[in-house]
Amino acid sequence: MGASWRIGMMMSSTKRQPTLAMKRDAAQQRDRAQYGAKRDKILKAAGPVLQRLGFASTTIEAIAKEAGVDRATIYYYFADKGAIFKEAIAGGLHEMISALEEVASNGDAPDVRLRSSMHAVMRAFERHYPQLYIYLQGDSSSILDPHLNDEMIASGRRYEDLVEDIVRDGLREGVFVTSLPPKVFAKSVTGMLNWTSRWFVPDGALTAEDVADGMADTILNGVMAQPRSTAGKGVRRDRVVSERVARA
Repeated sequence: MGASWRIGMMMSSTKRQPTLAMKRDAAQQRDRAQYGAKRDKILKAAGPVLQRLGFASTTIEAIAKEAGVDRATIYYYFADKGAIFKEAIAGGLHEMISALEEVASNGDAPDVRLRSSMHAVMRAFERHYPQLYIYLQGDSSSILDPHLNDEMIASGRRYEDLVEDIVRDGLREGVFVTSLPPKVFAKSVTGMLNWTSRWFVPDGALTAEDVADGMADTILNGVMAQPRSTAGKGVRRDRVVSERVARA
């Protein structure tokens, strides 16, 4: 009898998932605006829970409590907590990469593109707070499925590559002067941005735009090429080194 009960429960569970999936699809088709608003509410509620408990300890029950809904409601909008992580974190990374790719291809001068790319990253961090910061701070590989984890790692590499491409253009065109190799300089920029995960809070004294502009000013004032008439020996030496590393 015990075995029969377990088989029955397994069959019931198997049937339940397709039924919930069909209900989700039907609800989305009926009223996209209302459905989307409730999903956004759940996603927003997931952020503070993730921040308090971390990936491993976050549960559907905790997210439901934060959102002010019951557990069954969560399943009506998301198949499992992995689906919530995917929407909240992978979606934010995708938005950030898309914005960076748009900046990279807009034809602006390298210094303008570098500043714009920093704004794109900080906007994404602010819009998807705290989910993207939580991802940067922790190891999600044990929670996310392997395919999604690989996808997110690839997004992180693409983020650094896009910044590095801008740096290389700046060195090649003589707009930037630095003795650092392009990859190292790009990592300095992305590292500065990523470190905001330790202190930036939306609606604080500084907005995302303030932080991006301040960081861009700091970086560009240090690497912008000076006119030859006012450039000292150190700057001329850096220009020679920059030309060499740009070809690396």
